Amino acid sequence: QVYVVGGDGTHQGANAISKEAAKRKIAMTVCGVPKTIDNDVAFIDKSFGFDTAVSEAVKVINCALIEATDSYNGVGIVKLMGREAGFVALYATMASNNVDICLIPEVGFDLDKLCQAVGDTIDRNGHCLIVVAEGAGSEHFTGVDLGKDPSGNKRLPDVGLWLKEQTKNWWKQKGRDIEVRYIDPSYQVRSVPAIASDAIYCSHLGSTAVHGAMSGYTGFSAGRVNQRYVYIPITEMCNPEIKVRVDPASRVYNRMVVHTGQPDMTSDPKE
Repeated sequence: QVYVVGGDGTHQGANAISKEAAKRKIAMTVCGVPKTIDNDVAFIDKSFGFDTAVSEAVKVINCALIEATDSYNGVGIVKLMGREAGFVALYATMASNNVDICLIPEVGFDLDKLCQAVGDTIDRNGHCLIVVAEGAGSEHFTGVDLGKDPSGNKRLPDVGLWLKEQTKNWWKQKGRDIEVRYIDPSYQVRSVPAIASDAIYCSHLGSTAVHGAMSGYTGFSAGRVNQRYVYIPITEMCNPEIKVRVDPASRVYNRMVVHTGQPDMTSDPKE
């Protein structure tokens, strides 16, 4: 019996092992348990670890709030994980109740509109707090190639540092100095002990996976769909045509926009 725990890349490896075992007619059970803080695994209600990551991200956001409020014309920027899906940034923003602007990969933004929104927020509140997913603003880095990391993922420019410099320089050109404090918690948000709900959820997923393996199934992943624990074919879960992303037209995204009060910062359509 082979059990794999991880996200898309891990399940692709499990899928390859399962197919090779079948090809060689090896009596082997291969089953997966979806785990990623990005919460971008297809079909399931939620991946375990997501709630823990959001809880830890809120702590970092609260630290950035203190830094921003303690500075004159203070701006706090927190960069959170999320290369292609902005679920952690989105939910941490709503959970913190202190964020003024949230930027995610699924929604582009115009730099001038963003900087203006930062200044307007400072005028109104005395400070501005921004949460940005690491993959946000990709449209501003067209042509930038930093190669790939050892896992084969494209290396991303540091959007947090870029935002820090851009907003500071934008307002400096207008004769206004702002103090920008940038926090990148990196792996901190996913390297903490699981909170209670995640621990219970993980336990249920583990027992479901073992039951499936002992029943003779293989090439499946255990997941919760519509509050029921089910077995999902790994081949379907690894389908590259299925992308789990934040829908900008969804109710949850629009709730976040209302929650922060942020204006529409998308670029105007080109004529």
